[in-house]
Amino acid sequence: MHFPYFQFPWLGDPLIIAIDAVLHVYISHGVAIGVLSLIVLAEWLGTRGGGEHWERLARSAIKPAVIVITGVGAVTGVGIWFITSALVPVGIGSMLRVFFWPWFIEWVVFFAEVAVILIYYFTWDSWTGAAKKWHVRLGVLYIFLAFASAFLITGILGFMLTSDGWPRDRGFWGAFFNPTFLPQLFWRLAIGLVMGCLFLMAYVLFARWPAPDFRRRATRLLGKALALPLIAMPVFGLWWIEMVPMGFRTHARPALLIWTFSYSTPWFYIVHALCGLLVLAVLVAAVRGSIVGSRIVVVPAILMVLFFVAEYERVREFIRGPYLMPGYMYANTLLLAEHDLYSRQGLAARSWWYARQAAQPTEEQEGQFLFAANCGTCHTIGGKNDIRDRLRGRTERGVYVLIGRTEQMIPWMPPFTGSERERASLARFIHRLTADRYRLSGEYRYPASGKEGVP
Repeated sequence: MHFPYFQFPWLGDPLIIAIDAVLHVYISHGVAIGVLSLIVLAEWLGTRGGGEHWERLARSAIKPAVIVITGVGAVTGVGIWFITSALVPVGIGSMLRVFFWPWFIEWVVFFAEVAVILIYYFTWDSWTGAAKKWHVRLGVLYIFLAFASAFLITGILGFMLTSDGWPRDRGFWGAFFNPTFLPQLFWRLAIGLVMGCLFLMAYVLFARWPAPDFRRRATRLLGKALALPLIAMPVFGLWWIEMVPMGFRTHARPALLIWTFSYSTPWFYIVHALCGLLVLAVLVAAVRGSIVGSRIVVVPAILMVLFFVAEYERVREFIRGPYLMPGYMYANTLLLAEHDLYSRQGLAARSWWYARQAAQPTEEQEGQFLFAANCGTCHTIGGKNDIRDRLRGRTERGVYVLIGRTEQMIPWMPPFTGSERERASLARFIHRLTADRYRLSGEYRYPASGKEGVP
């Protein structure tokens, strides 16, 4: 498949995808699974003689939850499809061919989720007396659908890191039930319940209406509910790490600390210890019934857990470099099987979209195309991870050598795909970018003749 390349300005492709995807994870895990499960539990407690306060808690919390799920959650979910289709169309197209039916079923499940939660919310007051138990069962049906959606998506996400034998046998079942499927599924359910407990606890602690006695009872219950998924998280997290191939595992530290801070490991332990202590402090304060103590630590704990979830998503995406799908497709969406062909015959000449832009493309146009095809998935020109900063001060010959040795220098970078002539063309394009930038800033002296020189 050949598609035109589009690069998101300044932020770059990876960051704009990550912002939308991580926000969607917060909602799909923390609210759609975690908060809704607890709302159904609160309603059930109300029907079992727990008092009208549990019913009121469930009734008051359901409205913001439905707005967030059907509004922001649905928009960010569709946004993932829209953004990835624009930025990595070959990657999303290939994933659709492999997992057409799981994704089709997931969309059916998603529509069912929306329908059930809207019926659950808008008919709340219609279920009274003995019929109330059927309303609770409707809530349980929604939870089942949310879990089914997580089940279907996790198989696809796990495949992108541990494709196992799929590049060789192209078998569906081995691809879907890949080595990281189960640990990642259980980890996601656990983190969803942790976020749900913290979100609802913050609502109980800061809402005006709960009486002091009920506020304390509800906080204690949520503290106890927090304990099990909090214990399960590190267990399933360690299981997941053990299933990740060792070659990918070695990328974890640069993914967590960014390349600049990859050797500042004390900060890694300090931040994660602080995260664990904050959540543990919430659990202890809640179980003890300390309203003041819980109020002090619950918001920082929520922020730390949100940070931890974003960190996990970054690691999961980053460590599989240089691949989008190991053994099949590089991170820049060029296929491994086509690499030798393009190295012999050239990449630009075989791109229909590139050939359309001009009958005789200029050297600048060719450089832009080769940059977009090989580098644009991770690097920008003038934005985050600016290629001009990465290759600052290099000669054209130096850039040429580096382009041909990317995977040897940095293991999560894919190799250059293209002919030797195109490699030289890309080196010339990037060198001019860096030289022009620092010539204008006064930091780099570019020879007036335009020929290669050493600053």
